[in-house]
Amino acid sequence: MTEAPPEKSSALREVLLVYAGVAVLTYGITRLRAIPMVKDYVHLGVGALFLLVALWRTGRDRAALDRYGIALGGLLAPVDEEANPGPLGLYDLGRLIKGSFPSALKETGVAVGLALLIFPPFFFGFGWYHGAQGWPTLQLPDDFASFAFAQLLVVALPEEVFFRGYVQTRLNDHFGEPRWALFRKLGVHPMSLLLQAVLFAAVHFVAIHHPARLAVFFPGLLFGVIRAWRGGVGAAIVLHALSNVYSDLLVRGWLR
Repeated sequence: MTEAPPEKSSALREVLLVYAGVAVLTYGITRLRAIPMVKDYVHLGVGALFLLVALWRTGRDRAALDRYGIALGGLLAPVDEEANPGPLGLYDLGRLIKGSFPSALKETGVAVGLALLIFPPFFFGFGWYHGAQGWPTLQLPDDFASFAFAQLLVVALPEEVFFRGYVQTRLNDHFGEPRWALFRKLGVHPMSLLLQAVLFAAVHFVAIHHPARLAVFFPGLLFGVIRAWRGGVGAAIVLHALSNVYSDLLVRGWLR
């Protein structure tokens, strides 16, 4: 059996080493739940870890961010150093938001369309799997807006940037061009999709040692396909957040 070219071997080795470090740090951060003063900030710490490591490994120039699918319409791209940043950088922020808005609107529309297709069968599958009786009631979290905002920016965005942006892209560098026409059209190797979803599920188990946490392999696979299809993580971020909110509402209204 011939060995993979050095650049391919280094890509896989890089991903596994970076992932191992992130998994260890994730385990350490999540153990802080035992400390009352910091337990509410654990998710924020894990999210910051995913995001910062991804940006560290991908670089901050626009070409790299585009290749990894994490430019988010330019929102994460470097600011124009020659432009007037304004007080406290508000002008820069305004330009970034304005530039990213059309892409954000389009990707949000894609995510909502996919949710309308996926959520109804998931509703009945969820009820059947858990043996739920009757119909769920609507029970919102105490501060629903803050909860939904956190799912988008603290959970979905960092996880998608790290796993579907950095990890999936580097795995694709390793596995190269796929043989099957469908995956060639998507621009992703099936092994890249499978392995990133396995790593995604495993880190959830590291955070909370329960076999049910491994079930996130399946949405991880879906988010990987969406990232390949859309060329970026925008739609995957929104669908990820919508899925988390939807699942939480079903648990609250049907199982509690």
